[in-house]
Amino acid sequence: MNKIPECPIHPVSIKLIRSGHPWITADSFSNRFPRQSSFIVAADERRRPLALLLHDPFHKNVKARVWSTRAPFEREAQHFTASVQARLDLAFEKRDKQKEISERENYYLTFGEADQLPGLFILRLKDRVLIQFYTAFWNRYKSIIQTTIQEIYPEILDENIWFQLRGETKELQKLPKNESDPNRRDEFHLQEFGLQYLIRLGSSYDIGLYTDMSSIRHTLQDLIAQDSKVLNLYSYTGAFSLWAMKLGASEVVSVDLSPKYIEWLQQNIGLNPELKSEQHEAMTMSADEALGSLKGQNRKFDLIICDPPSSSSDGEKRTSAIKSYKELLKKMDAVLSSEGKMVIFLNTHQVNAQKFERTIQDYLKELNLKYKLGLKLSLSQDCPTLKGFPEGNYLKGIVLEKL
Repeated sequence: MNKIPECPIHPVSIKLIRSGHPWITADSFSNRFPRQSSFIVAADERRRPLALLLHDPFHKNVKARVWSTRAPFEREAQHFTASVQARLDLAFEKRDKQKEISERENYYLTFGEADQLPGLFILRLKDRVLIQFYTAFWNRYKSIIQTTIQEIYPEILDENIWFQLRGETKELQKLPKNESDPNRRDEFHLQEFGLQYLIRLGSSYDIGLYTDMSSIRHTLQDLIAQDSKVLNLYSYTGAFSLWAMKLGASEVVSVDLSPKYIEWLQQNIGLNPELKSEQHEAMTMSADEALGSLKGQNRKFDLIICDPPSSSSDGEKRTSAIKSYKELLKKMDAVLSSEGKMVIFLNTHQVNAQKFERTIQDYLKELNLKYKLGLKLSLSQDCPTLKGFPEGNYLKGIVLEKL
C-alpha cells in the first residue's frame, strides 16, 4: 500500500471529530485532498495525525468519513478489509439479539455511522438484501461486503443481493442494480407485524415501506383503540393505515397526492384479506384539500398521523415541513375529536428534536390551541443513532393530546 497522505483539516472539523462527529464536509481544506487517494490521514492544528478517513472526492458535500481515531493509521488501513468484516459481524450479531425485530421481515443489518460503517446501510428484506452506499468509496468493496453477508446468512442467494448508490444529485441517483442483470426488476411480499406489503426493487428509490419507521409503528399500537377513527396524512403506501386497520380501527382515511402511492396502498390492503377494505377510504389529493373537505363534512377523528416530506412544492414555492405545520395544526385540530391525539413527524436533521418541540409549542400558543405534549418518538432498535452526529438522527415525532 502506498503511503497515506496526511492532510490538515479545518479547525471546525478537528473540533467535531474530537466530539464524535464522523464527517468531513466540503471546505477549503477538504477540497485540496489528493483526489486519487482512497484514504486520508487527517492532521490536527499541530500537524499530528488525528483520524483515518474514507475519502470520497465525488460527493457534493461529504468529502470524507471517519473510519478510525486509533493510531497507527497505516496499520488501520492495512487491515481495513478485516476491520470491515469484523464491524459487519458485530452489527449483524446485534440485530440477531434484538427480539423486537423478530416480528418483521424488514430491518437494517447495518445503519451506517452508528454501526461504525460510515455511509454503508444494509437492509434485510425477507430473503433479499439491499446494500446502500451513501459514499462511492464502498464500490470497490462490494465483493467483501457480499461475501461477509453470505457467510453469516448463507440462505441469501447471489441473485437476491442488490446494490444501490444513493446521492444528493440526479447524476448519483441510480436505480438498484444487480451486478449480473442491470435491467432486472424484483417484486415480492414481506411481512411486518402480521401484515403483508408489496415491495418493489429496481424501479425507483421508493421500495414501498419505510423500515426506519417500523419500530415507531409498533409503538403507536397503544394509541389505536378498538373502533377508533384514524386519519393518515401523507400516507405513502399505507403502512400506518394498514396497521390501524389491523388493530381494530373502525374507520381509516388515507391521504396522498400521488395516485401511484394510493394504488400501491390499495394493493397492500388486498394482500391482507383479514382487513375490512370497506372501512378504508383513500383520498388522492393534498393534505390541505383533504382536511378542508373533511371539515366540510363535519367528520372527526380520534387519531391523526401526519408525516409530511421534509420540503414540498406547489409549483410556485417550496415550503419546509416545519413551516407548513402552522397551518396544518389548525386544520388538523378542526377534524380532531374532543379527546383525540395527533402524531406529527419531522424528517430532517436540519431541525433537532428540541427545536421541533419548541416550534410546535409556539405554533399552538399562537393559534390558541390547547394540547399537551405526550410521547416523543425517534429512531430506535435496528436504526441506532450516534451521539454528536445530528445528521444521523433525522427522524423525530411528537404525540399531541387534545385538552
